[in-house]
Amino acid sequence: MEGNIKAITFDDIFNLYYPRCILFATKLLGNTWDAEEAVQELFINLWSKGKLTSIDGSVKSYLFKAVFNICVDVQRKNKVKQRNEVDSPEGKEIMVPFNNPILEEELETHINNALSQLPEKRREIFLMSRDEGLSYKEIAQKLSVSEKTIETQISRSLKQLRKSLSEYLPNVLF
Repeated sequence: MEGNIKAITFDDIFNLYYPRCILFATKLLGNTWDAEEAVQELFINLWSKGKLTSIDGSVKSYLFKAVFNICVDVQRKNKVKQRNEVDSPEGKEIMVPFNNPILEEELETHINNALSQLPEKRREIFLMSRDEGLSYKEIAQKLSVSEKTIETQISRSLKQLRKSLSEYLPNVLF
């Protein structure tokens, strides 16, 4: 630290910036849980690796840039996780990121309309997977078809639903 400015400790920085970083991360990630995880990761790394002494320039700028970068990584990991859950036979839920009952109801109407546009057999297979929670193998046995047929039909259903719902869910993966 410069000249006669009092040396700032890790505790001082933590007490001053932790709440601000949490607010910033919450705005970026949309939820407090992930935000706290991200900011805790940052401060643990700063403390354990002693990086505070190597910061050139503003500590505030460094922290907010680091929070931003960690949040981008969290969002990237969440998208990959969602994609993997959907692509796997075990991915059964369509996640709707709304806390507004009116928007949820409107979206549910659009989802039901999109489902009704699926060919009858494809819709049946899709709903057996999503609503009844049956595995591809169980559906295949029930319908006396191959698992590959079930996989193909669900894949086609998801593709059609993505297309039908793209204007309502531009940033949500099925």
